[in-house]
Amino acid sequence: MPWRVFPWDPSATAGQPCSPSYVRPEQGSGRFDLPNGRVLYLAETAVHAVAEKLQRFRGQRLERADLHESGKPLALVECDIPPRTKVADLCDPAVLVRHTLRPDLLASMKKAETQAVATALYDAGYDGLRWWSALSGDWHTIVLFLGRVGVTGLRYLKPVPLTLTHPVLKEACAALGIRL
Repeated sequence: MPWRVFPWDPSATAGQPCSPSYVRPEQGSGRFDLPNGRVLYLAETAVHAVAEKLQRFRGQRLERADLHESGKPLALVECDIPPRTKVADLCDPAVLVRHTLRPDLLASMKKAETQAVATALYDAGYDGLRWWSALSGDWHTIVLFLGRVGVTGLRYLKPVPLTLTHPVLKEACAALGIRL
């Protein structure tokens, strides 16, 4: 099951800001964002999810206050994706060949090109895609097209607030060169 990190308010109901299922309505600047629909970025591992959120602190010392966003504590949550979700695994060479995709295109910083790939996969009937993280080829991202999967089609387990002593946070910091 994949993971995400988000600012958490335990009193927020499903779909509200600071709930595990909240996805910002304003999108468009993400690597695989859709021009006419929302996407949810998830990490295949907990350490990758934490690293994505903390990457801006590379080369710095992480303080307890850095584990808050929008006035709320950051939390790690596992997401259960329905088993029939059709995800294009772009790490599989056969999938790249089938869709005439090149790895250098997928890794491009030109968002118009990577977003066009996401749109083409959406149009081909996929519910999402899987690709390596820009942080490390060891980590993989799952991008879900919410117009297909829907926010309510996902189930979130109990969020866990991040602390400076959390083992996953320590591992992510070590991987990114963030001092504790």
